[in-house]
Amino acid sequence: MANEDCPKAGDNPFLSDKHAQLILAQINKMRNGEHFCDVQLQVGKETFKVHRLILAASSPYFAALFTGGMKESSKDVVQILGIDAGIFQILLDFIYTGIVNIGVNNVQELIVAADMLQLTEVVNLCCEFLKGQIDPLNCIGIFQFSEQIACHDLLEFTENYIHVHFLEVHSGEEFLALTKDQLIKILRSEELSIEDEYQVFLAAMQWILKDLGKRRKHVVEVLEPIRFPLLPPQRLLKYIEGVSDFNLRVALQTLLKEYCEVCKSSKENKFCSFLQTSKVRPRKKARKYLYAVGGWVGAEIGNTIERFDPDENKWEVVGNMAVSRYYFGCCEMQGLIYVIGGISNEGIELRSFEVYDPLSKRWSPLPPMGTRRAYLGVAALNDCIYSVGGWNETQDALHTVEKYSFEEEKWVEVASMKVPRAGMCVVAVNGLLYVSGGRSSSHDFLAPGTLDSVEVYNPHSDTWTEISNMITSRCEGGVAVL
Repeated sequence: MANEDCPKAGDNPFLSDKHAQLILAQINKMRNGEHFCDVQLQVGKETFKVHRLILAASSPYFAALFTGGMKESSKDVVQILGIDAGIFQILLDFIYTGIVNIGVNNVQELIVAADMLQLTEVVNLCCEFLKGQIDPLNCIGIFQFSEQIACHDLLEFTENYIHVHFLEVHSGEEFLALTKDQLIKILRSEELSIEDEYQVFLAAMQWILKDLGKRRKHVVEVLEPIRFPLLPPQRLLKYIEGVSDFNLRVALQTLLKEYCEVCKSSKENKFCSFLQTSKVRPRKKARKYLYAVGGWVGAEIGNTIERFDPDENKWEVVGNMAVSRYYFGCCEMQGLIYVIGGISNEGIELRSFEVYDPLSKRWSPLPPMGTRRAYLGVAALNDCIYSVGGWNETQDALHTVEKYSFEEEKWVEVASMKVPRAGMCVVAVNGLLYVSGGRSSSHDFLAPGTLDSVEVYNPHSDTWTEISNMITSRCEGGVAVL
């Protein structure tokens, strides 16, 4: 006769969501009442009566302790070393209830003990707690702790946090307490959210200067991750000159020679051009801003500079030029923005030259050009800035070209273009200047002739060469290199 209690085809199984919870609660009552407890754990001066089966089912550590050939498997009292009794009580409560009380005062001890007892779920809960507590002031400490206990999930999380908040983190005291290897690991990351590579250099130098006596010997290793070709040469030179420790100053100068060509002048050695190395590319997460400078602002001529942050999707005003201007030339070089010439509020063509530092958000004047120029073309090439052609009321469209030499700190005239032009496009490609289109000389500048001609300047031979014309004549256009 068939057993009526056996499941039959077509029967539907039902699952009780509360069964496991009720069983665990009942087992915990048995522990508190010391019913069916079959082993005692000695932790420090405290004794805990527990069930072998429950602990063995909760942790591979206890499963190994209570089974097999280990001597503790047959003992009635087993000693647990290396854990505080109060911390063990919390972990034991978790085993019997699934609940763990985590706070800032016990989380580190809990995670170490839980890791030792192979209570993986408690380790994970502690990690989640620490992630919720992290900030720029404590993230280095959590990073070091997670590395110490080999908690890879927390280590990865804190590393990412340090990368994202690098500019806030590196100014804190914890950053200066990093080990050399930890520091180098951070400085090598492509993920550093920075505005300028110079900030990474300063962070490395702050760490070295914190304990110069012991850390001077690590200068080469610590600065190796720095992308020196991206650092503004003048700012770098000024920093090195300000280093008071002679040995450190010499070490920095020697190190930088690996990346720079040194030019000798009557004044001092200056870094003229950076060698092409594998470090000329900005870091992946280096913050990129878009800057809008001067020009017409409504019915007025503006002097403001605005910055667009793609991450925040917003613009903000970040400074003011000394001189309001429009139809000027503008270029970027080594992290600085240069503005040249243009037309002033009074309608006069300008010779003036200004530089904007995005880090300090300040404008500084530089030596003026020899010729007043509006509608000029500007480009940076070989650590020099070229002002090409343009127009002024006295001379009409210009064919002259000036070069600003940072070594000599002045403008010098170079070979003139073959064709006078204003409103042309200028771009530097592969060591050459390309100038295309523009307006030619005209007695009526409001209706000048546009150009389709293109010229190329070679700075080494100081010569201009005409190349194939554009298909369409154009002026006040744009040009890009891809």
